[in-house]
Amino acid sequence: MKSMIHISRIVHNPKGSVLMLVAAGMVFMLGMTGLAVDSGRGYLTRLRLVRAVDAAALTGARTLRAGETAAREQATAAAYANGVGPAINGVALDMQISTDEAGESLFRVSAMQVMPTILMRLLGVDHINVRAVSEAAVPPVDLILVIDQSGSLGTVGAWNDLQTAAKEFVRHFDDDIDQLGLVSFQTRAANRFQLSHGFRTSIESEIDGMSSAGWTNYGEGLRLGYEQIKSDDVRERSVKVVVFFTDGRPTAFRGTIGGQDRIMATSQELPPNHLGGYFNNPDALPIDGSVSAAGCRGVTHCATWTEQAAPQPTASDALNHDLGRQMANLIRGEGVLLYTIGLGNTTYSDPAFQPNTAFLRELANVDGATDGGQPAGNSYYAPSATELRAVFNQVAADLMVRLSR
Repeated sequence: MKSMIHISRIVHNPKGSVLMLVAAGMVFMLGMTGLAVDSGRGYLTRLRLVRAVDAAALTGARTLRAGETAAREQATAAAYANGVGPAINGVALDMQISTDEAGESLFRVSAMQVMPTILMRLLGVDHINVRAVSEAAVPPVDLILVIDQSGSLGTVGAWNDLQTAAKEFVRHFDDDIDQLGLVSFQTRAANRFQLSHGFRTSIESEIDGMSSAGWTNYGEGLRLGYEQIKSDDVRERSVKVVVFFTDGRPTAFRGTIGGQDRIMATSQELPPNHLGGYFNNPDALPIDGSVSAAGCRGVTHCATWTEQAAPQPTASDALNHDLGRQMANLIRGEGVLLYTIGLGNTTYSDPAFQPNTAFLRELANVDGATDGGQPAGNSYYAPSATELRAVFNQVAADLMVRLSR
């Protein structure tokens, strides 16, 4: 009873009332201060989580072509490198891989950290759940591989190396995320595989079945590459790429010659101003062998025409370069990256076996030097067949880096 009277006196005492109000105010002020302090701590914690999940999502997206397991491992390593992970600060990481309506693969990383409070405990809040989420799209690639299969590759012993390098290049891309197409060219060109998903097995099989024969028709290879990259199979939001490989200079040209669709080929063996071939039915020419027809005017195929009235080999070279420029300009004009690869000895005794590296750089629009308003690709050079694999792998690596920017 005495204690009750004592409390009553305090309550009814003005000084006691002020004391209680001050005490209550202090609790409130401490709570508000705690809210500010702990909220600030939570804000800083979330900033760290955001940086970590952003880095993890981008890393996972960049490496998803190597498989989901590898992508998750690399994404986790990126989070740890940014100071976030179960073993560092108890942060729970979750990674999800999905596909959006546009068919793009998405790599999503979420993180949650339980942060104990300091002053907010006065308000009955002993922890805060801090969360951050980041999602990165895996840029899908639509790529046309255009490869030279002319007879000179076999002559210099580079054909097997090219087949190995080209197949290894294809394996850098994902059957589900990306789409690839294949064009090959020699005296004429052919669509070996139309741009689509599920390309690896089919394209590798096509490359294995090809042989080295015939002349080198730049223009036809680039023309079919352009047709594929302009087809309805190309996705609107994909990164569009044409990779063009050759081992020498153009030695064949397709166009209207003598009022008819023909292919004209120069010869490395006949004297100057003579033709190696003048073919009336280009699409009927063999794509995996040399033309064996004998005879001249009026026959379906003519491999020995040397008539002086026909356009000369020097004209064929100029025409093919012009057609190559025209096709490359059309390709780049569609917002397509054009990468070129040259193989061979630039000091080889026969000019036809020397890669025209300056022309290949021009086609690729390296550093925008050809046309500053079009995509700038890159050009690569392999002095010998043994370096082809390294060069093709470098092209793939450079493209992946470009995609991750």
